[in-house]
Amino acid sequence: MEKIVIIGTSVAASNVCKFIEKYHIYEVAGFAVNQEFMSAGTYLDKPVFAIENLDKLFDKAETPLFVAIQWNRLNADRRKVYEQLKGQGWRFANLVSPLASINGQLMGDNCWITDFVCIDTDAVIGNNVFVKVGAWVGDHAQVGDHCFIGAKSTVGGGVKVGEQSFIGLGAVVFEDTTIGRKCIVGAATALKRNLPDFCVYKTVSDSGLVKEYSEDIIESKLLFRKNVR
Repeated sequence: MEKIVIIGTSVAASNVCKFIEKYHIYEVAGFAVNQEFMSAGTYLDKPVFAIENLDKLFDKAETPLFVAIQWNRLNADRRKVYEQLKGQGWRFANLVSPLASINGQLMGDNCWITDFVCIDTDAVIGNNVFVKVGAWVGDHAQVGDHCFIGAKSTVGGGVKVGEQSFIGLGAVVFEDTTIGRKCIVGAATALKRNLPDFCVYKTVSDSGLVKEYSEDIIESKLLFRKNVR
């Protein structure tokens, strides 16, 4: 089985390792971090290497890397490490769950497509994109490089997502919407308008209606059906 080195020793790296091993995608040879951040020689009972020494330990043509950094600083941390290592000639793996449905195209690398994701017909996914559990990317949608698509989110058909943008948990982006570069669409929001670059769009948490009832009344507020006579 082909070996892979995971970049990072965070919770994200642990999750990526377990994902790879669950589906037998690669053999995890170990983890790697910059020398200055090495605090232990092993992680999850596997060796931790210094990134600076990787080319002495592995053949760039034979062993791919995977940068396991989530959405820190709007994906900037993952992008920086990815671009640094790519500039050094390393190649990167795509991790795709066998439970995902890929009808579009993964045009890039270092993409993580997790369980029950659907990439619909002719949708295009760029480099270094994470699409989390149960998300749907509609037909002819375009997701730019270095994006993060949260679990259970919906990206409608024809949507364009600019590079390094973030779509939160359970968000819905309606069809043919354009999201600019480095934008944040907050969790559980519904986006129906275009966003220029560098925008945040979110639901205001105090805008919902909250009304209190007594304990004996609250049960009457959710009835399956009224009695039929």
